[in-house]
Amino acid sequence: MITPPLDGIYLDMCCFKRPFDDQRQPRIRREAEAVTIIIEQAERVRLALIRSPALLIENDANPREDPPLAAALWIDHATVEVAHSPEVERRAMELSALGFAPLDSLHVSYAEAAGARALLTCDDGLVGLGRQHAGLLRTTIKNPVDFQQELAT
Repeated sequence: MITPPLDGIYLDMCCFKRPFDDQRQPRIRREAEAVTIIIEQAERVRLALIRSPALLIENDANPREDPPLAAALWIDHATVEVAHSPEVERRAMELSALGFAPLDSLHVSYAEAAGARALLTCDDGLVGLGRQHAGLLRTTIKNPVDFQQELAT
């Protein structure tokens, strides 16, 4: 198991893609700004971004050229890399049984394996499942706006 600093965070792919979404919607703009601040904090070595094989696979599956390239650059700068393992796979299966989608269960499993302080996502359903099963998870699942506000306090 990889143990990042206490401030290790795992951004799922929707966070990495958020800055490329339509910024005319206030929520999307706030989330994009929060993600940008979080990535800047990681670049200043105040946070440790975590990357996993699931992020790379999901990014490569995107048909649009520019966002995957930019996301790949951010993912490449992650300072903590968590590898696939039988434990990650077993945990992902447990999470799937709780109602997490297959790819989400992998993201949560990788975040837990890396000892992430939080998994950040713009997916309300995933945040809701994180709250519902908080007692069973070894990381918290948060919206990037909420996490960025915690950093500011």
